Amino acid sequence: MTRKSGLDRSVRPVPGSAPQIRLPRLNRFVLGNGLRVVAVKHDDMPEVSARLLLTFGSLEDDRERAGTALLTARALTEGTTRKSAGEVARALDYLGARFRIDVNHDSTMLSLRFLSRVFDAALEMMAEVVTGPAFDASEVDRLREERLDEIAAGMDEPRTVAGLRANEAIFGTHPYGLRAGGVDETVRRIDEEALRAFHSCRYTPSEATLIMVGDLPEQAELERSLESTLGCWQGEAGERKVIEAAESTPGRRIWAINWPGPQSEIRVGDVAISRSDPDYAPALIMNAILGGLFSSRINMNLREDKGWTYGAGSRVEARKLRGPFLVATAVDSRASVGAVQEILGEMERMKSDPASEEEMELAINSLTLSLPRLFETVGQVSGRVAHQVLHDLPDDYWESYADLIRAVTREDVQRISKRLLDTDRSAIVIVGPIDEFRSELEELGRVESRDVFGNLSDS
Repeated sequence: MTRKSGLDRSVRPVPGSAPQIRLPRLNRFVLGNGLRVVAVKHDDMPEVSARLLLTFGSLEDDRERAGTALLTARALTEGTTRKSAGEVARALDYLGARFRIDVNHDSTMLSLRFLSRVFDAALEMMAEVVTGPAFDASEVDRLREERLDEIAAGMDEPRTVAGLRANEAIFGTHPYGLRAGGVDETVRRIDEEALRAFHSCRYTPSEATLIMVGDLPEQAELERSLESTLGCWQGEAGERKVIEAAESTPGRRIWAINWPGPQSEIRVGDVAISRSDPDYAPALIMNAILGGLFSSRINMNLREDKGWTYGAGSRVEARKLRGPFLVATAVDSRASVGAVQEILGEMERMKSDPASEEEMELAINSLTLSLPRLFETVGQVSGRVAHQVLHDLPDDYWESYADLIRAVTREDVQRISKRLLDTDRSAIVIVGPIDEFRSELEELGRVESRDVFGNLSDS
C-alpha cells in the first residue's frame, strides 16, 4: 500500500532564508612585550587552534636569497637551543599537537592545533620553537636540499612551469613575480647564517598576532598563561622594505615554452587588485561569472561547447598589494591557439555583454550560501580570523560579508570588468609543442621563446 505524502512534487519548493554567520566576540588584548592577541571562545569541542600570524612573507626576502622566509619557518621545528629536531618531534607527538607552517608573499603563519587539556604545554612548545630555534648547520643543509628537490621536481610538470612563468610574465621583476619559496639559484645561496639573521630581524612580537580559537581558559587565566609562555619573547623588528604595488605592463606578452606532448598548458593574466580595493566584491562576482564556477563562461565555452579541455577556470588573487588575475586551462595541443582566442574573447565579452540576472544570482549564491561550511571547525574559524587580521578587516566582517556580496550590481560587474580585463596588456603563457602552431600563435602578437626557467631561448 502506498501512503500519500501530502507533497505536491510538481511545485518547486520555496528556498528558506539565507544562513547567517554568527561568530563569538573577538577578544583583543596585548601582552607586555607588544604581542597582539585575538581570542575567540568556541568550546563545542575540547580543542584549540592557535595561529601565530607574522605580517611578513617572501616580500622581505633579499632577491638573491629568495626562499629565506620559507626555510626560516621550516627550520623552527628542526631543533631549538634546548631540544634536537627529534626531541621537538617527539614532544609534539606526546602532546598530540599538529604543527603547520604556511609562508606566502605577504605573511608567515605558524599553526598549532591541540587538545585544551594540554594548553600550557602546547603554548610552551610554540614559544620554544618560535623564540629559540637552533638553526643547526646540518639541519639547514638538509632543508635546503629538500627545497631544491621540490623545485627540481616542479620543473618536470608542465602545469607547474606554466604557473611559475605566468607570474613572471605578469609581474616582471616585482617580488610577486618570484615564487614564495625561491628558485634554484637563490635557494642555493641560503645558509644557517642567513636564516639566523632573518629570524633576528623579523621574528619579533611587534610583527606578530596570536589568534586563538576554541576551548580557552577564562580571560584572567588566558592572559596569565600567555604572559608566562610568550611574554618572554623579545626583540626589535628591523626596518621593513618599501615595496610599491606592481603596474600592468603595456602591450600583450606571449611566452612560448616548448614541451612535447599532446596537450598545452595555457595561462592568461594581468595585474589585478589588492585586498583593500573597494572593488573587491565586484571582482569576486565578475570572476565567478567569467571563470570561477563550473558554469562560468570560459568553462562552458572551452569544455562544454568546444570539448577542448576537462576544465578551464580563472581566479582573482587579491593580496596586500595588487595580486594577479589568471585564467588557467590545459587543452588538446591542436586547439592551443583557438583556446587562447576564446579566452581573450570571453574576457572582452565580459565588458560588452553585461552579466545576466541568472548569472548574478548563481555567482552571489555560490559566494554566500556555502559560507557557513567555512566556520565549522576551530581551525576554519581561526583561519578566517587570521584573514581579518592580516587585511585589517572589521570585527564584524564575516557577519556582513553576505550583504556586501549581495549589494553588487550588474553595473558594478561591468565596471570592474572594463577596469581589469584589458586583453591588449594580457600576459599569455603556453607550455606545449609550440612548433605545431607557432605561425598561428604569432597572429596574436609577438611571441617570445622561453625555456622552462623563463630564460629567452632560440627555439
